[in-house]
Amino acid sequence: MSGFAVSPAQADDAPPSGYPSWQDVENAKQNASATAAEVDKINALLANLQDSAVSLGNAAIQALSEYSAAKAELAAASTRVEVLNGQLQQADAASQQLKKEAGALAAQSYKAGSSSLGIFSAIDAIQSTDSLRRLDLVNIVTQNAADLYAKAESARKATASLQAQQKQAEAERSRLSEAAQRSSDAAAAAQKAVEDQVAGTKTQSDTLNAQLASLNNTVLDTTQKYQQGVEAQREYEQAQQAKAAAAAKAQAEADARAAQAARDAAKPQPGTGGGTPPPVNPPTNPPVTPPTNPGGAVNNPAGAQAFASANLGTFGWGQDQFGCLLQLWNRESNWLTTATNPSSGAYGIPQSLPAGKMASIGADWLTNYQTQVIWGLNYIKGRYGSPCGAWAHSQSVGWY
Repeated sequence: MSGFAVSPAQADDAPPSGYPSWQDVENAKQNASATAAEVDKINALLANLQDSAVSLGNAAIQALSEYSAAKAELAAASTRVEVLNGQLQQADAASQQLKKEAGALAAQSYKAGSSSLGIFSAIDAIQSTDSLRRLDLVNIVTQNAADLYAKAESARKATASLQAQQKQAEAERSRLSEAAQRSSDAAAAAQKAVEDQVAGTKTQSDTLNAQLASLNNTVLDTTQKYQQGVEAQREYEQAQQAKAAAAAKAQAEADARAAQAARDAAKPQPGTGGGTPPPVNPPTNPPVTPPTNPGGAVNNPAGAQAFASANLGTFGWGQDQFGCLLQLWNRESNWLTTATNPSSGAYGIPQSLPAGKMASIGADWLTNYQTQVIWGLNYIKGRYGSPCGAWAHSQSVGWY
């Protein structure tokens, strides 16, 4: 995470700083986890939309199929109309022709009837063979004219029927055309809805996936920097321990020199009669009062507590765990480096049993509260997971 920076130069005795804490790592993980959950939700939505897209696509295909069927029916209707138009034209032509023929026959019948009036006026004419022939002819012409009129009427009725069928076919063609148009519009709308929904959700999914990738990189970077901080803290503590050991050694050597100088000064000088003259060169360092604690142990509860608090993050804990640790080791040792249980032999701030187990952290476990604290935190981490876990156990059974 770019927001964390490590100071290039730090004071020799200052602990490392600028590294992300374990809480920072947890926060980054939570952010990535939340985004991953959102990605899963969007991907589920995308899957549902894709299923809907299949359904809508099927609907579009159905609409197109209906459109094709409507177009086919429309074409068939148009063909029927064309056929009816042809039949109508033929019926009209036949009707006109029959009307002409009927008119001609009617005219002939009229002429024939009027030319024979003089014959019918005479009784003897009825008996005439020629007159009878003329009468037969009139009857024939009249019958033919009637037949032609009947055919003309039949043609007229057929024409009327064909015209009605034509109107019905035209109405059907109009209905089918409108249905085909609606089907086509529905198909286009369905396809557009599919494209819009899938495209919009795909864009949202791509955006969230990009954010998730970025957050995962942040988690990795933060974790790496946190681990660097843990390593830097460990190196710092080792350096501090080395400095403390060197200081203790230097102090011990100074004490030894002072003691030797005191002993040398107390020896009788040759030729002085056994007296004890004052030393010619008094020691540079005055005698040091021996420590009250064994091996030069340092009982510093405040310092031990500050050191423990500073190292919680090294073990992956936040400061919320310090309250539990404070109560736990108050009960066990009052944070005294030399605290000893007379019954069990448990020793030190964490009350290690046997005490020598703390040597796994450092040879100065008997006197150095930092060594004891590190060992105790390791013990709590491995046994109870956290100081609050250890404190809960202690409250339950009286020990941890």
